[in-house]
This record gives sequence, C-alpha cells and structure tokens, in this order.
Amino acid sequence: MDEHLRRVADAFETNTPLPAPSFAASTSDQVREILEAAERSVASVRAEASREASDHVTEVQQATAGMLSKLDELESELGRLLTALRASGERLAQGLEQLQADVAGTAPSPPAADAPAPVTPLSSDDSGARLIALNMALSGSSREETAAYLAEHFELADPDALLDDVYARAGR
Repeated sequence: MDEHLRRVADAFETNTPLPAPSFAASTSDQVREILEAAERSVASVRAEASREASDHVTEVQQATAGMLSKLDELESELGRLLTALRASGERLAQGLEQLQADVAGTAPSPPAADAPAPVTPLSSDDSGARLIALNMALSGSSREETAAYLAEHFELADPDALLDDVYARAGR
C-alpha cells in the first residue's frame, strides 16, 4: 500500500500519468480487505458467543440456587413431619401399652364350671375406645365392624362422632 502511494505521489510531482495498478497488486488488496473483514466478523462472533455463554451460566446458577432453596425447605418440612410422626408413634405405643395393661388387669378369670358367667360392665373409657377404634381402622376393619365392637364393649355418649373422627384421621 505504501509503495502504491509513493508511486501516486511521484507521478503527481512529475505530472506523469499513473501506471495502472497491476492485477496482482489489486488482488492482494482485495484479499487483505476480505481477511480483515473476516477477522472482524470472527471477533464479533466470539464476543457474542462469550456473552451468551455467560448469560446461560448465570441462568443455570440462579436455577440451581432456587432448587437448593426448595430442597432446603422440603428437608425442613420432612424433618418436622418425621418428628410429628415419631411423637404420634410414641403416643400410640404408650396407649397400646396402657390398653394392654388395662386389659390384663381387668381380664375376668375363667368362670367355674357350675357358676354362671359374670356380666362384665361396659366401659365408658372414651380414650380406650378411641384407641381401639383407631387401631381397627388402621388395620383395615370396616366402620361397621368397629362400631359393633365398640357397642359390645363400651358405653359411649356419641359413638358416631368418635367413629367419624377416627376414620377421618385414618384417612378412610
């Protein structure tokens, strides 16, 4: 390029017509311009790709942070549920132990062969009836079976309300 400008300046000073540029020189200039344009295009594409990659990484980081936060919430809720379930299990175990003790303590001795069978008074223990009903509901007994058992062994003020509550809690 500098050589061409030198020739133009020399021709201007000597007032001689400019020599026609050679085919090789003009082709060389065109190739150089094409290469420079290609280099600018590559630089632009690289910059755009870098920006898009950076944006994508930021989005993935934000999504990951959101998922981790949700997992923390779920873990906390699961911990609360496990604690409540453990407490319910312990209460149930205590209730069953108490029921077993009550049954063992009040079990009638076998009647003598010639003595009439004693009449066992019905219990009005609402807690015991509730515990037995819950156990029956959880083990698959129908509401009617549970109602019949309670009617036979307990004297309850409102057996239907007790059964409604127990079967609702048992999810049945």
